[in-house]
Amino acid sequence: MERKNFLRAFVVAAAAGPSFIASCKKDSETTSSSTTTSSSTSSTTTTTTTTPSCTLSPTETEGPYPYPGGELTNPLDRSDITETQTGVPLSLTINVVDTNNSCAAVSGARVDIWHCNKDGYYSGYANQPGISGTLSYTGKTFLRGYQLSDSAGDVKFTTIYPGWYTGRATHIHFEVYVNSVLKKTTQITFSETISDAVDVSTLYASLGVNPVRNASDSVFGDSATDLANETVALTGSISAGYSGSYTIGIEL
Repeated sequence: MERKNFLRAFVVAAAAGPSFIASCKKDSETTSSSTTTSSSTSSTTTTTTTTPSCTLSPTETEGPYPYPGGELTNPLDRSDITETQTGVPLSLTINVVDTNNSCAAVSGARVDIWHCNKDGYYSGYANQPGISGTLSYTGKTFLRGYQLSDSAGDVKFTTIYPGWYTGRATHIHFEVYVNSVLKKTTQITFSETISDAVDVSTLYASLGVNPVRNASDSVFGDSATDLANETVALTGSISAGYSGSYTIGIEL
């Protein structure tokens, strides 16, 4: 389990000092042209259509610290999962689509999210080692929740940029349920250029830059294709916050 590696690595990390931190991809498109003739004008017009590449999202380990008792017992139906946590603002739009139906939008899907705070700790669990020592957050619910997808297959979450803990690249966990049946467990990461800048910003600086690169991470690093599909492009800045979108392809 990831936190077991954390426990072993924490002693080493403490001695060295804090040196912290698919989807229906539509970037591949084919273009076809069709020609139609109008009888009233006898002119020819050309229309262009695009056919997206429809891909099942990678399945990843659930990882540490899902909602205690299981995600389906999570009562936190909310878009803003920040609570009292401070950090660089992050807005995410998650789009759920059915890869068995030409990536049609899936409405009513339950999308659960959870991640650590800026210091590398999760809510809801005790005895977590980290930069501030071993801390317990039992009974706390920060940085976790769920939403049901709308008619376009979208859910939106307002949160903060995650910090990191020993042994893992910066990441966020997701699970997708349809009619209470688990359809996808996955994780996402971000550009190291952004993560590194966040890691040395004012609120995160005590951790420093995460030494674990995405490509060498135990989850993302096992497949270059999966890593590309799980790295979410963001726009914004540290001062204004970041935003991005990610499509989760599931099979119905």
